[in-house]
Amino acid sequence: MKTYAPAKLRLSAIFAENLSLYVVMAAVFALMFVLNGEKFIRPQNLISMAYQLPIVGLLAIGMMISMLSGGINLSIISTANLNGIMIALCLQHFSGAGMQHAGGGIVALAFGLALLSSLLVGALNGLLISLLKIPDILVTLGTMTLISGLNVVLTRGYTLSGFPDSVLFIGNGDLFGIPAALLLFIVASFVASIVLNRTRFGFNLYMMGSNATAAQYANISLVKTSVMQYVFSSCFAALTSLVMIGQLNSVKASYADSYLLVAVLAAFLGKVSPFGGFGRVSGVVLAVIILQLISSGLNLMRLDPFMITATWGAIIILIIVSRGLFSQIRLRLGKKETQS
Repeated sequence: MKTYAPAKLRLSAIFAENLSLYVVMAAVFALMFVLNGEKFIRPQNLISMAYQLPIVGLLAIGMMISMLSGGINLSIISTANLNGIMIALCLQHFSGAGMQHAGGGIVALAFGLALLSSLLVGALNGLLISLLKIPDILVTLGTMTLISGLNVVLTRGYTLSGFPDSVLFIGNGDLFGIPAALLLFIVASFVASIVLNRTRFGFNLYMMGSNATAAQYANISLVKTSVMQYVFSSCFAALTSLVMIGQLNSVKASYADSYLLVAVLAAFLGKVSPFGGFGRVSGVVLAVIILQLISSGLNLMRLDPFMITATWGAIIILIIVSRGLFSQIRLRLGKKETQS
């Protein structure tokens, strides 16, 4: 019994932290069911949600990792597109019979070179932020613009398509009836949770986000931690590109631009602090599910796509206002308790 007690305590604490998200998820599901009827819970719609959720989910976890230090990664979408474009160009270059007929060795080589390009972007972000003390938002805005332009140059503005089935399977295949992309998201979420909660790097990252000065006195290398943070974030951008390739059978410089807002929204909704030092993968996963329920419900109602984008912005404002009000209420209650 003593062996399992700590694990049970951690699980109960995590459940308590995310209790409000479970309530919101249940309320959103009930609302969308009322608005759409039985078509909302039809197998076709549930399967569609299972295929769509991993893209936003992987981006949201990558965004969360960058926010744990109080920063943000605006270059995550352009990095994902760069990863996909590099895969396509490598397959075209190394496969003489056309990239659709590329063998497993060539596919593995393309994946490796593309991942390396994504990791270099993350390392560049981390070095510029930590060494030059430039705010994260400015650095990642700059790299986002740089990489977006580079993506257009590499593709000449065209869409690259015709990937082999082995690559398409990641985003469009299934195992035992479960979408492969969803399984990838589950595994990636589990790995992210382990890395952030059970490793020295994760401890250093939370420490740096909570109090960078104290982290330095604790002999934590802020440069090393920052570089590893943005490299880790770029890994999730690379995984996102694999799912997008499978679902679209193509890559382009401007794919998924609107998902940047949704990734930030999912992190905020998942209780990741914009000031750093707090946030759990479990909260972000629940937030992604909530947003997917809303997106699917609104799509079934045939709402204008721009109206859906406006809804994401409204939710962000609502979250910011509600958290600001709650913090003020807590502050006033604390003052009254100290005075009494």
